[in-house]
Amino acid sequence: WRIEEITRDRVIVTPAPGTPGAVPFWRGDGVGRPAELGRAIGAFAREAVGRKPAELAREYDLDRRAATNLVAYLREQQAATRVVPSDETIVVERFRDEIGDWRLCMLSPWGGRVHAAWGLALAARIRDEHELEADAIWSDDGIVVHLPDADEPPPANLVLIEPDELEDLVVRELSGSALFGARFRENAARALLIPRAYPGKRTPLWQQRLKSQSLLEVARDFPRFPLVLETYRECLRDVLDLPALEALLRDLASRRISLVEVETPTASPFA
Repeated sequence: WRIEEITRDRVIVTPAPGTPGAVPFWRGDGVGRPAELGRAIGAFAREAVGRKPAELAREYDLDRRAATNLVAYLREQQAATRVVPSDETIVVERFRDEIGDWRLCMLSPWGGRVHAAWGLALAARIRDEHELEADAIWSDDGIVVHLPDADEPPPANLVLIEPDELEDLVVRELSGSALFGARFRENAARALLIPRAYPGKRTPLWQQRLKSQSLLEVARDFPRFPLVLETYRECLRDVLDLPALEALLRDLASRRISLVEVETPTASPFA
């Protein structure tokens, strides 16, 4: 479905068969997994894939069925992509989706704070080098990129960003992202720059979005506007983890962390 209009009490949509889906803005986004926890989860996955369910159940106080399901899930992923994404390995998987376009999935345990910054830089690089508008969706477990109208499969080294160029790419891409728009709306409401229609009553989210979009269009002409600066600060320091991503990219460049490329007929369990 394609959203045509959002009114006071309903969302007007039209059928859109064959159009790639996107995450709707009303899906709440929590704080992403920190890189330290991601490293620990990756180390556990690397170890657990070769363990017996009974051992995991005993050592980690797991239910027997939970341990069995966990090991089966990890082994299905290993069978699909040869290795399990871990603290020592990042898997770049590509496959064609249901409409024939390429999907590039970067499977990684490093968490949403790292992946959000990586996805922004990746979208900017694809636009600069391939002149394609790539939709990058990230989560705690990786990044999915949709590449339209591409006959050749996307190369795995597409995800390798130069650490020295990282911050410039992220800052340039950030201003037009949904993340920036959502944080700007929250900051504008907190700064009382989005007045309420009726005192004492909550302003509906759709009205807040429209008012914040209008305010942001005006504020873009003033780069030193305090609300814009605060939104950049909040995104770069509180939401994204650029230092952890920069360290990860340097480890990939020096081969301390390996990058495994795989092409699958359909999406793997992790993807």
